[in-house]
Amino acid sequence: MRVLVANTPNRDFATQFPPIGALSVLNYVRKNSDAEVSFYNIDALRPSREEVIAHIKAFRPDVLGISAIVSTAYGYTRQLAGDVRRELPETLIVCGGNLASAANLLLNRAHIDLCVPGEGEMVFHNIVERARTTRRPPDFKDIQGIVLLDADGELFHTGIPEQLDPSLVWDYDWEDLEKTGTIWNYITPIAKDGEIIFPYRKDPRSHEPHRQGKNHAVLNCVKGCVARCTFCHRSQKGIRHIPVDIVMQRLDRMMEKYNVGFVYMGAEAFGADKRWLDEFLDQIALRDVLWGAGGVRANALTPEWIQRMKAAGCVNLSYGNESGSARMLQIIEKKVSIEQNYAAMKAAIEAGFPTGMQFVVGMPGENEETIRETIDYIKYGTTLTPNLNPDSFAIGYAQALPGTPLYEYARRNGYLGDGMDGEEKYLLSIANKDACDPEAAINYTDTPRLRWLAWRPLMSIEVNYHYYKTFGKEHYFKAMGRDIKMLGGIHSGVGSIAEDVIGPYIPLLIQGKPLPFRLIVPILRSRKPGLAHTFYPALFYRLRHFVTLMEFARTIKNEGMGKALTLGWDYVAHRTRSALGLRKFRHGYVSLRKIVEEMGPSPDDPEAMRPLRSGR
Repeated sequence: MRVLVANTPNRDFATQFPPIGALSVLNYVRKNSDAEVSFYNIDALRPSREEVIAHIKAFRPDVLGISAIVSTAYGYTRQLAGDVRRELPETLIVCGGNLASAANLLLNRAHIDLCVPGEGEMVFHNIVERARTTRRPPDFKDIQGIVLLDADGELFHTGIPEQLDPSLVWDYDWEDLEKTGTIWNYITPIAKDGEIIFPYRKDPRSHEPHRQGKNHAVLNCVKGCVARCTFCHRSQKGIRHIPVDIVMQRLDRMMEKYNVGFVYMGAEAFGADKRWLDEFLDQIALRDVLWGAGGVRANALTPEWIQRMKAAGCVNLSYGNESGSARMLQIIEKKVSIEQNYAAMKAAIEAGFPTGMQFVVGMPGENEETIRETIDYIKYGTTLTPNLNPDSFAIGYAQALPGTPLYEYARRNGYLGDGMDGEEKYLLSIANKDACDPEAAINYTDTPRLRWLAWRPLMSIEVNYHYYKTFGKEHYFKAMGRDIKMLGGIHSGVGSIAEDVIGPYIPLLIQGKPLPFRLIVPILRSRKPGLAHTFYPALFYRLRHFVTLMEFARTIKNEGMGKALTLGWDYVAHRTRSALGLRKFRHGYVSLRKIVEEMGPSPDDPEAMRPLRSGR
């Protein structure tokens, strides 16, 4: 039995986050079966379409597992499965990951035989064992955790499988990455071009002699979350903490074999279990590594816990703030208060952490008032200390993904088109697209799209100017120049300021940051004080009332007059509907999940899709 697990490309560049889902599935099969297993790291290798099919044909798998961790991979997954089906018709093709929530499309339109929408280790192993005797999808109906087409061609959900014991969660072997020649995509030097990478560079401990030459890596320690954000596509319920002794065994091996001395602790909800955290801090302090933690919730850590984490080697915490508006936190179902968001930022900054902020804008119900509340929150966070810079926040658009209340809200309100045709067209339109891409994003609000497009540049302008006024002109440009240097000077060759004002305008996204870099880089490189250094941000702050008009001009240049006029008409129509009280969002500020549930199940959905539609 030959088993190949392949991942899909994660947008336009390979991620440095290891493909832990695919590797864990592969390792579980290896440990519990005599099947010959192999991993094909498409995301890191970025082979051509011809190279991909040649590699798969050479291996000739009996079972091909496609790990599609994000639903923006639908286009690639459909193409890959179609190529394999033509060349290797006897291969059983299984799709796992979050894209599997779109099982209706994958099974009917994309040549996929079986979908595994939840945790895949045990389910995929059972599929491999059954595939020794049959490749007919209906013959897998008794294996829990699968969605398939039965003998009558009807969608069938086999039920929810048992979850892994926490000790087996994220159990993967780094040697599988060595075999693909991609290990150093994920084990990376802490210093780049002589500069220690962010955020470690800001902590004096990073510069201690015994840490020089050490590598950085990601180590996952928690699976799941205590919340259910209404834009988040995770199908597995609950939260599991990997036992601390197992986490430390894995860390010790990384330190010994790969010279790791800096670690990012991957988690969706770090610090939720205080007994686990207590033991974790005691143990990681013994290893003298520096580390950061992701997915920290604003209500999880007190200042006392944060200080203890710092003493144990922590250098940074990453919060998913999502919004500075209490009303939008209700829509998102974040299960934190706006007061907790404010307190969490204050505690992290006072501990000396260069903590950034992450936001999702444009959820249903978002409006000028809620955007203003978020702007005020970002102003607060970016000026708690002059050691930050005004660009220490990231903004993404609300992106509807299968298995989320946002996707169901979009589907029920006509944003995605009708039926499977509409869903497929939408998933193809966001294929390989980032949530920060305004051209691929849908406006779910009652605000005209032109004004909706202007929100992110307006937030950047307001926040930059507030920082500029708080700490002064000289410090502002010193902080921004340091950030440009950190990003490696990748903005060379930009045009003149005048050209940029009329042209692409704002925002140019670099690492998810909404900052008008194409305006500020020539200023910073000019090294000339005086008028040039006051052009931005002071002038743009004075022009902030014209930001919608600037978006109109940007649309003319980038997409043509026809598109701009369409947006202009949309602007007039929205304003008219608003004046007449004909708004689409007529719900209260409660969880979007509750709003969707009150709509009732869609009559067009087969029964098997309903668990997938609701998500976790």
